[in-house]
Amino acid sequence: MMSKISTLLSAALAVSSLSALAQENPQPASSRPVQLDAVTVTANKTEQKLSQTGKVVTVLSDSVLQRYATQTVSELLSRQAGLQIVGSNGPLGTNPDIYLRGASSGNTLILLDGLPVYDPSGTSNTFDLNLLTVGECDRIEILRGAQSTSYGSDAVAGVINIFTKRGSNAAGNKPFGVNASLNYGTYKTFRGTVGVNGQTSRLSYNVQYTRLSSAGFSAATDRIGTQNFDNDGYKQNALVANLTLQLSSRLSWKLQGLTTGYTADIDNGAFADEKDYTYKNTFKRFATGFEYKHAHGRLMLNYGISDSRRTYKNDSTSVEANASERYSYQEYGGVTHFLEAYHNLKLGSWGEILTGVDYRFSNTDQSYLSISQYGPYQSPPIGADTARIGQLGIYATGILTPYRGLSVELGGRYSRNSLYGNVFTYSFNPSYLVSDRIKLFVNLSSGFRAPTLYQLFSPYGNKALRPEYSWSTEAGVQLFTRSRNAWVRAVYFDRQIKDVLFFESLNTAPYGRYINFDRQHDHGVELEAQAEVNKLTFTGNVLFLTGAVKTNTAGRDTTYNNLFRRPKTQLNLSVGYRVVPTLFVSATLRSIGDRTDRFFNNETFRTDNVTLAAYTTIDLYVEGKITPQLRLYADVRNLFDQTYYDIYGYNTRRRNATVGLRFTL
Repeated sequence: MMSKISTLLSAALAVSSLSALAQENPQPASSRPVQLDAVTVTANKTEQKLSQTGKVVTVLSDSVLQRYATQTVSELLSRQAGLQIVGSNGPLGTNPDIYLRGASSGNTLILLDGLPVYDPSGTSNTFDLNLLTVGECDRIEILRGAQSTSYGSDAVAGVINIFTKRGSNAAGNKPFGVNASLNYGTYKTFRGTVGVNGQTSRLSYNVQYTRLSSAGFSAATDRIGTQNFDNDGYKQNALVANLTLQLSSRLSWKLQGLTTGYTADIDNGAFADEKDYTYKNTFKRFATGFEYKHAHGRLMLNYGISDSRRTYKNDSTSVEANASERYSYQEYGGVTHFLEAYHNLKLGSWGEILTGVDYRFSNTDQSYLSISQYGPYQSPPIGADTARIGQLGIYATGILTPYRGLSVELGGRYSRNSLYGNVFTYSFNPSYLVSDRIKLFVNLSSGFRAPTLYQLFSPYGNKALRPEYSWSTEAGVQLFTRSRNAWVRAVYFDRQIKDVLFFESLNTAPYGRYINFDRQHDHGVELEAQAEVNKLTFTGNVLFLTGAVKTNTAGRDTTYNNLFRRPKTQLNLSVGYRVVPTLFVSATLRSIGDRTDRFFNNETFRTDNVTLAAYTTIDLYVEGKITPQLRLYADVRNLFDQTYYDIYGYNTRRRNATVGLRFTL
């Protein structure tokens, strides 16, 4: 088999060749495919074409999401440049850990319709992507690099902005429409979605309900093969509603409601089954906002409140032979508020200025009870009246365009936290578009990640923690074809983080605490390309990544690998072909390099490092348009039935297939 490096270099060559082909064979305007110079609103909180921003952004449009309707949001994102989401290939309900360009979980900010969402009761604050299905999503924008100047805490490695379905945008007013989709596949996995939407001159709305269930498979690996591990099932319900009312020609009002939750069976750990351990996660959010447009820009006012609840219950009617725990009940909850106001002021041909202020507030309440062979144990509860924190941010960014092709962004943010004090971040992002075809860009920026409420107030907490602070550098080039039907981008990135948040194990009670480590250094090269040539579509990305933590131990500097579960090489390729106007087929290859994982060995009672072998999977997809209102689709994932680990001791999906239909009226 060709070596990993050869494969990656060949893929990069193929990307460049395809881009060159698209450039040399521009199509007449009447036959051009959908343009790839998409519009992003995440880069600078205003609408910009990708060719006009110096940020590194990938936009997954509604048409792309429809082609991946059978996948989870985690699966879809894990195939994008620089992203590794560990858990995306396990049974439904597996906790997804998001690693963007090697940064640890918690360093990527998730936005829902532009507003931050997170779980304030978790160890890393990360929003659980299981709570959303692709069916609720209208568009996803992935913004890489430190973005704390615009978005505040947690945007150290980047931002993922998920936009939910809204009213119909078809030409002409359509006051009422219906959409529905059904799919069924391996592991008895069923997903059904039904929604109503419409648009008039003043009102647009969308209400959608999704039901997802699966019999699943055992999360834990049966290394003996004869222990009769049970399947870990999953059930989810999600309801999302969006409404936009045009109050006047300049003023609009938006409302959004989301309630989603799931229950899942879970196991007792790596290689350890559990037949009566269940997990329930619910999330509710209400958001509202006003947008006022004027001749020189726009003013935005937004507010969102969310409530997160997680419970773990092990009633132990069936106790495994090696399990000491007989009963446990854990409950974690939290409430967040987010309020912002920002203004875009256009300066004519000279650019624009963004100014804003935002405020985050969160609290948490947590309890833990377990009964083992040694008797009951109850952890000291955490109350929402004491475990709470507020954070104020004030920011400004100028985007100057003094002459054609040149753009210079310069911004800063001052953040004031109610517990640990002040943080200042900056961004400097010059870019130059040469002949409307070649974009050169540099990003120099900083970011920060605030300690979570769990890290501050839990029994392992430390109120003296400082926020992580990062310095990031990006430099790259992006080439476009004249017709914008293809582009290729190459980026070098370098990120250093000081005061890294770290859990330190102790030999005495409470047997651990959170501390600030020394430094973390990640850097690498990212290649990405997209093309639509005649009937052919192509997307591809390659990541080369290196990472290390530097610390001073016993008076000596020590450096060791920090990329646990993260590969140093990662490749994704997808090729699609429209056989006839009503039939589309595609194939996707995903190749992940060797990784290192940590595993607690119950036999030796110590943590060991293990190597997870590299793997490659291939997926196939086909979609047919039966009528203008009805589409049928089917896919096969992991076609060659590869067995591999993303997490040591836990199973991943073997060969699996799904069929479905989508209906609109």
